[in-house]
Amino acid sequence: MPGLSEKEQHKTNSAVLSAYKTHVEALRRFISRFVGKHDVEDVVQEAFMRAYNTESGKPIEQPKSYLFRIAKHVALNQLRQRSRKPTDYLEDFDAPDVLVSEWTLEDEIMAQQKLGFHCAAVAALPPKCRKVYLLRKVYGMSYKDIAATLQISDSTVEAHISKGYARCDQYIAKRMGETSKRGLVSQPNNGRAQ
Repeated sequence: MPGLSEKEQHKTNSAVLSAYKTHVEALRRFISRFVGKHDVEDVVQEAFMRAYNTESGKPIEQPKSYLFRIAKHVALNQLRQRSRKPTDYLEDFDAPDVLVSEWTLEDEIMAQQKLGFHCAAVAALPPKCRKVYLLRKVYGMSYKDIAATLQISDSTVEAHISKGYARCDQYIAKRMGETSKRGLVSQPNNGRAQ
């Protein structure tokens, strides 16, 4: 179109923008299968921006499928990154000052060590079990939502969560027992099972 800049022409002729406007609700529902509802909008926006920017360099023949494919990759990458760093997504706990002042240095060290053991225990879980466990413990998703997100049955979710709790409890108990037998508080072994 005469009189419009290249950027303005791209905006008026954008097949990705048109597909986004037409299918945004379906895209949100699709993404909610992979991530929690609080992350859906971020993934949708990221996918749109990536597709839109790609389109400015070359035409996209199937903008709807391209947009959905990018959204799925963004969501899965986000899940992968979060499953590797479980402690980065735990909510901070603001304890009252009275409680904090009653803790001894030994109590604080033991609590930090137990958290470290728990993180190592989660990292040692089998991948599918770890993903289910994190979706439940970190994101607070229901069994039904986890089953829908990962496309597995509710009973499989329940089995993975039970297995995750049992293995984590065993791992922590073993490590805490080893620590108390030595009489020292030692550092966890960086997530490697012994």
